[in-house]
Amino acid sequence: MIAILILLILVFAVLTSCIIFIKDCNTFNLPGPRPLPLIGNGLLLLTKSRGFLPLLHKLRKQYGNVFRAHLLHTVYIVLSHPKYIEAVMSRNDLITKGYSYYFLKPWLGDGLLTSTGHRWRTTRKFLTPAFHFKILQNFLPVFLKNEKILIKKLQNYTDGKAFDTFPIIALTALDNITESIMGVSFEAQNNSESKYVKAIESLTKILSLRMRNPFIGEDPIFNFLPYKKVQDEATEILHSHTRKVINLRREELKKSEININSLNENSDLGIKNKHAFLDLLLLSEVDGKQISDEHVMEEVNTFMFEGHDTTTSGICFALYCLSKHPEIQEKILEEQKSIIGDNLDRDPIFTEVQQMKYLETVIKESLRMYPSVPVIGRLVTKDTEIAGLKIKKKASILVNIFEMHRHPDVYDNPMEFRPERFDTDSASSAVNAFSWLAFSAGPRNCIGQKFAMMEMKVTIASIIKHFILLPENMQDIGLCAELILRSDTGVKLKLKPRDKMY
Repeated sequence: MIAILILLILVFAVLTSCIIFIKDCNTFNLPGPRPLPLIGNGLLLLTKSRGFLPLLHKLRKQYGNVFRAHLLHTVYIVLSHPKYIEAVMSRNDLITKGYSYYFLKPWLGDGLLTSTGHRWRTTRKFLTPAFHFKILQNFLPVFLKNEKILIKKLQNYTDGKAFDTFPIIALTALDNITESIMGVSFEAQNNSESKYVKAIESLTKILSLRMRNPFIGEDPIFNFLPYKKVQDEATEILHSHTRKVINLRREELKKSEININSLNENSDLGIKNKHAFLDLLLLSEVDGKQISDEHVMEEVNTFMFEGHDTTTSGICFALYCLSKHPEIQEKILEEQKSIIGDNLDRDPIFTEVQQMKYLETVIKESLRMYPSVPVIGRLVTKDTEIAGLKIKKKASILVNIFEMHRHPDVYDNPMEFRPERFDTDSASSAVNAFSWLAFSAGPRNCIGQKFAMMEMKVTIASIIKHFILLPENMQDIGLCAELILRSDTGVKLKLKPRDKMY
């Protein structure tokens, strides 16, 4: 009797699921793989991280620049062409991040990356001055100091053997962001075994696994798995570090008797020191109230995450591209000579970094081929129409940046590394705001993109001045779409000391 009852319930669930899927397919009227009862396309999408981007490419080739897929009963609309992507990214009412961002909440809370609506708008508004170019100048000495530590470490890898650049650059980026955003350094480059560094590594792996796997991602299942304990422990390590720094800085501000009124009176930007970001959070008010410690911590953790892994990915893949193009390395070196002069050991000043235009085109082209964030999501909060597509409420939109950046209809010979695409003085430059989304675009574009570009310029320029980059022979780089773009085989290259007879 019980077996019959269970069977009836199962049959009812399957029939109901089929009806829902048929209704969804008819409602959205978009091509896509046929969903199976209950799980939708869950089995199709259940792939390892290195298989996700090739799967999206295969589906784009099969179903076109816009298609639908079902993950359990959540509908995903995948976009791979500027025609549709611009219609999403430019909308002020499509700013809510997709379902996958929910997994970041235990770590980041309602920080700028995950928040929406009034919270996001007010936070974005008062944080924008922290990334004004006058403030960015104060971060240049931080980047230069950490770049010198990096160069010393890289001198240990000039034995002709290929090595993975990712873990080494990650520590440099971590030192840069902690000292810039929080005003202190954990000296990660000299202490790679620190609990803080290991916690970030553990947490990002678990979060990316939850985003890929629809079954592990669900809280009722995840909470009973060993991953939950690891996530909780890693999150507490990161949060405790952040709380410690916030408390120390708050005490310093009290002792110096700085308050928001004096801050506003003494600076046209409201901030005027190297702790600009953290001080702005601690001293500002939103809706007439001082920002809570919890809010401060959420924003600090958010920028620690966004400004650490993304720049690491960007720098590593740029070096990877350069290792295959010695002629472009020479052009970068020549530009350095024209800007800095014969003594390339001299540190550049802020205006000189701004003059590194060719290096900027190289970085932009590498970010085209290897965008640090390959896929982003948006949640549709009400029935809407996008570029002629009728999208129902609660659908999730996936903007496939990786695929669009390599789309032959968007870029001529997309697999050719050609920095000249981004030379604004070149007749061949045809890049618009929504065909290159390395820093996103529209209302939710990256608030720290100038910060990231300056950091990448300083780091890459210094490496090129000291070393010749040589390619590693491995053909398959094993690209993985995790929280950021990574390689499961490592972003490998070889180094040869550069002759200092410039």
